[in-house]
Formats: sequence, structure tokens, C-alpha cells
Amino acid sequence: MLKKLIVLLIIIVGIVEPVFAAKEIIAQSSSLEKVSLSSLIQEALENNPRLQAAQYRLEAAKARVEIFRSVPDPMVEYEYDRIGPAASMAGGGKVRPMKTLAISQEIPFPTKIIMRKQASQKQANALEQDYEETRRTIIKEVKDAYAKLFLNRRKVDYINDTLNLMGQFVEIATKKYAVNKIGQQDVLRAQVEYSKLSNMAVLYEQEAKIAESLLLSLLGREDYATITLLPIDSIKDLVLSPEDVSILAKNDRAELKSMRELVDKAEIESSLSQQDFLPDVTLKYKRSQQNGSFQDGEWSGMVGINIPFWFWGKQLSGVKEAKANLQVAKADYQSAENLVVFEARSAFAKYEAARHLVEIYETGVLPQATSAVTTARRAYESGSVSFLELLDSLRMLRDLQIEYFESVASLQVALADLERSVGGSLQEQEKL
Repeated sequence: MLKKLIVLLIIIVGIVEPVFAAKEIIAQSSSLEKVSLSSLIQEALENNPRLQAAQYRLEAAKARVEIFRSVPDPMVEYEYDRIGPAASMAGGGKVRPMKTLAISQEIPFPTKIIMRKQASQKQANALEQDYEETRRTIIKEVKDAYAKLFLNRRKVDYINDTLNLMGQFVEIATKKYAVNKIGQQDVLRAQVEYSKLSNMAVLYEQEAKIAESLLLSLLGREDYATITLLPIDSIKDLVLSPEDVSILAKNDRAELKSMRELVDKAEIESSLSQQDFLPDVTLKYKRSQQNGSFQDGEWSGMVGINIPFWFWGKQLSGVKEAKANLQVAKADYQSAENLVVFEARSAFAKYEAARHLVEIYETGVLPQATSAVTTARRAYESGSVSFLELLDSLRMLRDLQIEYFESVASLQVALADLERSVGGSLQEQEKL
């Protein structure tokens, strides 16, 4: 009898120690302040360096529009002509050096200025859509990291609940072992199961820290304080068809809007290349000094135009290049549109599959597995099933519950990917 009590004591110590370790991990995270996904998204949009870089590129492009609407800077010339000895002798030795002041301005053909500004504006519009695409991508990445972090936190919490349930089974097994109704092997199985569950809790906590590090990097935080999350909200069914998704993607995806702006820019540049056959005007005013004063001196004016004399080697080549670039832009847009539609349809298919899978778990699999564990526990207490059969039912419920958590996280990720693919939020709120 003493030997049996010693064995029981060793088994209980081996079970309880890893349980307390797992509980300590969870207690540390549960005592922290919880944050919502919407607040994390807002923080990422304010502090993410990738989005800030896109914003600066947009500001630079907008400033560049004003550069292209301006004419070239005027040129001021000052000419000093020293009179040689021969000319000085001919003038009776009173000829002073010639000084001339001139100012000239090149004026491009008016349509060139207008079209250059339009092309620059289209480039700025494209970068504005690139900024929006980066913004939607960051929102999607934050949602992904949030879902993965919440998934692993939820796994740890569930393992803790399972450990508590397992403790009840161990208590029953210990009592039966004490009165010789079962063998020592059943209690040892319980110890092994406890150790497995404790190891799983540590592993899930490690995966949660990885997801947390990714989330913090997206937020642009310099401090790496641990954060915990609010529960995941349920997702409302989306009344959409694959055709609706394709239309949304074509109309709202920022990437396609950007490429449409680039096509427009290429069309303007193609027309602008033909404007090179039109002449630019140069105006020049010149005044010379006389008797030490420019006011009494002679003046002259000049108007000049450039002639595209070598048009077959310069202007025609420029026209061909601009037309080829236009075809490239159109082909790139068509390719991007096909890819965007594929991504949207693929994301929608993944979302539909994930949603159906969650429904199957919630309405059928999990209730049945929970009922099986309850039935097995009662049967074990009455002695009609073995402890091994009770453990098998518990393992099945544990595995199915974790698979359910993973399917819920996959649904969140699929929705985030779908929203990025179509270029807008499909939920009323920007949160899981």
C-alpha cells in the first residue's frame, strides 16, 4: 500500500508541474490590456514606414506637376568687348569698350506645356492609386497577423481548459487506482497526456510571439511590449457571386486604377511626341552701352524659331517610341486586369470554402465530439469503457477544436485577402 501511495505521489507531481507552467504563461497574457483590430489598423496606417514612403512619393509627384507647367528660365547675357589699339587710333583714342546687356526667353509651343502638365498629372494620379493599393495591402497584412496571433492565443487558452478537464479525469483514475479498480498504466497514460498538452501550450505561445512580432513591425512600433487582443467577431455572409467579385475588382482595385492612369499618360505622351514638329519660339532683347549709359545706347530685338530639320532621325523616332510605349501600357493593363480578376475569384473561392468549413464545425462536428466526450466520461465512471477509450475521445475533441480555431482564422485571412483583391472593405467595420 505504501508503494502504491509513493507511485501516486510521483505521478501527480509529474502531472501538476507542467500544468502550472502552462497556466503561468496564460496568466501573463491575460493580465495585459486588450486592443481591437480597428485600433491596430489605424495605428498601422499612421506609423507604417512603407505607407509613409508611398505618401512621400505621392507628394513629390504632385510637386512635379507644377514644374512641367512652367516655361524654361530666361537667360541674361552680359557682353564686354574690349576695343583693340587699331580701332582706338581710328577713333581718335576715345573709343571705349563695348558693353552689351541682353535677355532672352524660350517659349515652347503652348500645347506642349499643356500636354506635359497633363502627363505629369496622370503620373501623380497613378502614384495616388499606388498609395491606396499599399494602404489596402497593409490593412490586409495587419488582419492576417491579428488572426494568426488570436489563433495561437486561443489555442493556448483551449489547452488550458483541456488540462483542467484532464485533471478531472486523472482524479477519477487516481481514485480507481487507489481501490484497485484499474491498473497503474491508466494513470501513467494520463501523465503522458498532460505532458503533451503542456508542450503544445508552449509551442502555441511561441508561434503567437512570432505573429506578435510581425504585427508590431507592421504597426511601426519601436517598443515591443506584449499585446493581447479582443475576441474575433463573427463574419456576416456576403451576398456575392464570382461575377460580382470580378466587377468589383475591375472597378475598385487601386492597382488597375493606377495602370489606367499610366495608359492615359502614355496616350498623352504619344500625342506630345507629335508636337515636337511644332516650333518653339525664342524672344531676345539686346541693348548696348553708349557714353557710359545703357539708356542712351542702341537696342535690338530678335524672334527665333527652331526648325525640326532632322525630323527623320529625331522627331519620327520619338513618335515611334511613344506609340510603342502606349502599346506596352495597354498590354500591361490587360495583363494586370486578367491577374486581378483571377486573384479576386481565387480569393472568393477560398473565402466560400473557409466559410462552409466553419459552418460544418459549428453545426455538426464540434457538438458531436463534445457529446462523445461527455458520454465517454460517464461510461468510464460507470466502468463500461476503458481509460484509453476516454483519452481517445478527448484527443479527438482537442484535435477537432484546434482545427476549428484554424478554420476560423483561415476565414478571417480569406476575407482580408478578398477585400484586398476587390479593392475595398466588404464588412461594415474594419475589424474581425
